[in-house]
Amino acid sequence: MTGKRQPPTDDVLEVDDLWIEFRGGRKRAWGPRSVVRAVSGASLRLGRGRTLGLVGESGSGKTTIGRAVLRLNAPTRGSITAAGFRVDQFRGAPPARYRRAVQAVFQDPLGSLDPLMEVQQILAEPLRIHFDLEPGKRRARVRELLEMVGLSTAHLSRYPYELSGGQRQRVAIAKALAVDPQLIVLDEPVSALDVSVQSQIINLLDGIQRDRGISYLFIAHDLAVVRHASHDVAVMYRGRIMESGPADRVCGTPRHPYTRLLFDAVPNPVPRSMRGPRRANQFDLPLPDIGVEPTPAGCPFITRCPLRGPECATGFPEPTPVPGGGELACFAAERVLRAAATPDLPRKDAT
Repeated sequence: MTGKRQPPTDDVLEVDDLWIEFRGGRKRAWGPRSVVRAVSGASLRLGRGRTLGLVGESGSGKTTIGRAVLRLNAPTRGSITAAGFRVDQFRGAPPARYRRAVQAVFQDPLGSLDPLMEVQQILAEPLRIHFDLEPGKRRARVRELLEMVGLSTAHLSRYPYELSGGQRQRVAIAKALAVDPQLIVLDEPVSALDVSVQSQIINLLDGIQRDRGISYLFIAHDLAVVRHASHDVAVMYRGRIMESGPADRVCGTPRHPYTRLLFDAVPNPVPRSMRGPRRANQFDLPLPDIGVEPTPAGCPFITRCPLRGPECATGFPEPTPVPGGGELACFAAERVLRAAATPDLPRKDAT
């Protein structure tokens, strides 16, 4: 099949049971190559005009999913439907209609923008490739794009290296918007910027989304940024989706043990002496001896989980609905939810 366009739905992105594996190295010179599993059974939904924050540690697989949506990685199995196209069924280069519908903004704009092109050439290039516009209309569209991202015509004749980091990222956003996409994959779009500039870029993206109804897959490791920028959040760990749901619920009352530890690890800017009664930020439960060696099919968080049980070593749970919205993949879900309805679990330095 060639990735035919699918009937329209309320979701601009649907990822179902996605598995992505890569060939690794050899243990011996002439031995078989190992298999590196980067994503294991991930499922995601992103509605039109909404932002899904995909968050996790480095190596969790979040960027691998983003690259698969852009067809820069080939799925091993599972399905990806983006902007109505079955991405996993593409053979060869994606069609031009898909490349117009799905765009990307990467972490390093200096690396993704052609250093030999002026800004006006960078923005005119996608217009020239995808649209049959007269030169005058093309120049007018370039100026419109610059205005849309908060830059002036004074930047038209500049090269990327002559711009600040925030200005370069605005140019990258304008380039993605040039073809009127339905979905933009934002891979760490603000992690290389100063905090004040990060806020400006996030507010810019939010305004564009409200005006144009574009959906964002927002990939990041900064939890504060994800909470501010996203409607929904999915938390990844070693290729698995551990928890997902509305951003306020996931960030405010995380249910999965890993999500709780992830958010507890965020530095607190308030001096400890000003926080009032001390409440620790980490579980202080002894890791139970489950009497079973974990297998590759088990939960990847088992070696660090204070709530682990024997069942966690041999399989990964099906997602369980969570009060407040979203899902949780944890055999100890009932215990986690019961603990959430009572005072916090014992913590490291609570007094």
